[in-house]
Amino acid sequence: MTSTVLDDVDREILYAFQQDARNTTTRNISERVGVTASTISNRIAQLEADGIITNYYTTLDYERAGFPLHVLIRGTAPIAEREGLARRALDIPGVVNIRELMVGEGNIRLETVGQSNDDITRIVTVLSKMGVSISDEVLVRNQYYRPLAFLETEVES
Repeated sequence: MTSTVLDDVDREILYAFQQDARNTTTRNISERVGVTASTISNRIAQLEADGIITNYYTTLDYERAGFPLHVLIRGTAPIAEREGLARRALDIPGVVNIRELMVGEGNIRLETVGQSNDDITRIVTVLSKMGVSISDEVLVRNQYYRPLAFLETEVES
């Protein structure tokens, strides 16, 4: 795996997008770092081409969106099937995120949402039928996000 060397302009773009990708403009970033908006546009395109920016996501308040149950599920999938099971589990309605971990036990972590206990039970049942052994279901109270501080640069004012 090769890695792209990021300079201060690249890091500022990534930091700005992590803070608020929806309202961040190339002009805002260009004024902050002292380069043209077209330079920022070109850098964004290159960051996307390099696979550093892979997508733009919206963070939801699931409860306000009508899904009061936000549950983390920990399970174990057979090592040889782990990746395939993780990818297929994304097709289960209510599964919003999966992390495939490099451990034996508890190697699949799923973030799920539902309107009722029946929704969560349905998800767990489907996972079990797929071959995932479920070990924990934990109700999430709150979730907080922060941009990666290492990307923030010191910009002259």
